[in-house]
Amino acid sequence: MKHIFLLTLLCCALTFPANASAQTNCMMLEEIFDTKVEAEKGICKVEIVREDLNVTHMGIKLSSETMELVFHMGFETIDGKTAVMGEMALMEDEINQVVDELRKGRIEVSAIHNHMIQEEPRVLYLHFQGMGDLRQQAMTIKRAIATTGYKFR
Repeated sequence: MKHIFLLTLLCCALTFPANASAQTNCMMLEEIFDTKVEAEKGICKVEIVREDLNVTHMGIKLSSETMELVFHMGFETIDGKTAVMGEMALMEDEINQVVDELRKGRIEVSAIHNHMIQEEPRVLYLHFQGMGDLRQQAMTIKRAIATTGYKFR
């Protein structure tokens, strides 16, 4: 019985610091992006719905959530470095400024493509990835989002 207790205690000691660190990271991201951040399995998930866009699909106005008109990012810190991967729904005229800002912050653009056909105006989805300091990456992404004219609360 004593061995089971010690083993359980050891597992908890190894698990809680990682979770506490993830919680701290998520709280920092909530502050930076001024939105609720979901913590799951050590990953901080940020999703900002673009209510600022007026897009129709096949002539019908659908919700921004249905059309995935979002800025979405996942941050995971391992051994002191943070990996970030994400996607941004952008208007065609927003792409170049966003790409420029991401590159300035050493975040790589991994894809630009469409998800839909017959939407108006045209929406493109930009995928990105980076590895480095959590705060620096988050601030780079926030500056990139700001180039779209999106207003944080």
